[in-house]
Amino acid sequence: MALKSGVFACLILALCVGCNNVMAQNTDLKETEKSGFIIPRVVEKSGFIIPRSENLGKETEKSNIIIGRSENLGNIAFRLGHLVDALGSGTESLPVGLLAAYGLARLSTSAFNELRSALFATVSQSSCRSLARRSFQHLHSLDAGYLLSSKPGALNVVVNRATKSLTQVLNMLLFNVMPIAVECTMALGVMASLAGPECAFAALNTLVAYVGFTTWFSNHRREIMRRANRAEEDASAVFYDSLANCEIVKYFQGEAHEIRRYDKALARYETEQVSVLHSLAKLNFGQSVIVVTSFTSILALTSLRVLNGQLPVGDVVAIHGILAQLMQPLGILGGVYRVTTQGFVDLGKLQAFLKEVPAVQPPEDGATFQFHGGRVEFRDVHYSYAHNVVLEGASLDVKPGSKVAIVGSSGSGKSTLLRLLYRLNDPQQGQVLIDGQDVKTLDLASFRRFLGIVPQDCALFNDTIRFNIRYARPDATDAEVEWAARLAQIHEHIESLPEGYDTAVGERGMKLSGGERQRIGIARCLLADPSVCLLDEATSALDVRTERALAEAMAELMKGRTSLIVAHRLATVERCDVVAFLEDGVVSEEGPHQELLERSERYRRFWQGVPGDA
Repeated sequence: MALKSGVFACLILALCVGCNNVMAQNTDLKETEKSGFIIPRVVEKSGFIIPRSENLGKETEKSNIIIGRSENLGNIAFRLGHLVDALGSGTESLPVGLLAAYGLARLSTSAFNELRSALFATVSQSSCRSLARRSFQHLHSLDAGYLLSSKPGALNVVVNRATKSLTQVLNMLLFNVMPIAVECTMALGVMASLAGPECAFAALNTLVAYVGFTTWFSNHRREIMRRANRAEEDASAVFYDSLANCEIVKYFQGEAHEIRRYDKALARYETEQVSVLHSLAKLNFGQSVIVVTSFTSILALTSLRVLNGQLPVGDVVAIHGILAQLMQPLGILGGVYRVTTQGFVDLGKLQAFLKEVPAVQPPEDGATFQFHGGRVEFRDVHYSYAHNVVLEGASLDVKPGSKVAIVGSSGSGKSTLLRLLYRLNDPQQGQVLIDGQDVKTLDLASFRRFLGIVPQDCALFNDTIRFNIRYARPDATDAEVEWAARLAQIHEHIESLPEGYDTAVGERGMKLSGGERQRIGIARCLLADPSVCLLDEATSALDVRTERALAEAMAELMKGRTSLIVAHRLATVERCDVVAFLEDGVVSEEGPHQELLERSERYRRFWQGVPGDA
């Protein structure tokens, strides 16, 4: 009786250990699920995931390690069974050999796991890098309109969630899902040989019930996780947007409003995440019911056979050890499916991003631009933003080497012409040509490298002044960077700073004044040494004195180059050869400034209405 009580105590202990292992596995996966991932099943759909491996031999070695690990799991159970039989046989000496064999089996399992992780590190990190690089590359292939209308914070969350989860997914699929088939087959075969087909059939029913329930319930949870993801992205977008506009917040004492706005987004995320965790708790409990029911049933069946003398105690312990080891990969499989459904939710957004087609499509086999002086033509150009018509048949012919000022009221399409020339946008009708070559037919890089621009809003990278000036020509020397800064009348100011050219400019250059940012933009354009200069109100943030000091540098920049200047000051216009007056979507007047003043009443009224030094 004492022996039977000890047997039952051992069996109950084995049951508890097995259940606890499964519960621990599920608990670990709760945190796993939050990150989400992309699963290789969608390789064909998404066009990415695992980069072509140049180390196929290593992957074969990893497969052998997987099989070795599966065989070792069965070995542990048998070693434990032999140890129990030895202890129950009345031996008075400690079975040191069996204890050592059991410990060695446990240790080798750990060694297999760690070796597997070490060998897989290169492949997994290469996959993450490939996915992140492709996402970033695709981001920069999209048109400016799409990027300006997107929320950078939300987009960043989508891409980061996918790349950070990729290693986890590949590890699960290659080193957990694949071995499950081997382990399940081995376990069922061993159970059938030791305890008969009834035990194997009960274990098989457990597998079917566990997988079926997990699949059904996880499908139900998919929409819950999708809502939680959207809430997280919205909260991230609010956070990013608020910090990006920190000065506006302070100007209008909006700190309390921003905190309320962010907290509202967090509250929504909190609600959705609680729903996710509640549904996960229900899923885990359902899985536990299936596992515990199976363990209890098989425990009862094998215990009866022990009482009837049909099974030795060691075999029962081995069966339950195998069953516990079988439930562990099942717990992983359930977690893999749950996390996979989370991954599909993430993948939906990432797929949409990666399949986004740029509005400005580079031509297939685009021609290489041939520079012949820099003649720029706009022929009957029509363009509108959404429902706002800007250009309605605008035509302009800029002769090589000439300086043309583009003037007009706000919203008349002045900056739009420059964007069309750079091919940041395409006209809905008409042509834009450089030296007689339609920019739509040209390789983008081949003609853009001949253009240089100083935009109205001269945004800078969150890096040093040197980096921002050198961005136009990364191979430029420090001396060339300083030469450009001198021409832009910013060198002395830079030298007066404690860090000089290594001064960090902050997010979008907000540590600098508007005039300083614009002069750095001018220096950047000077360093690029373009053949065609585009100046979009390049001196709008400068005072009159500084603008006059820059006049010589600007003249040097435009000397011998075709130059289009979006102008708002009379002094700038007077230095140009031709003025193009944009009005009602067309170039209504064209000619030298003085000539237009004399012959065009509308042009004269326009300048009379311009404030400042005009």
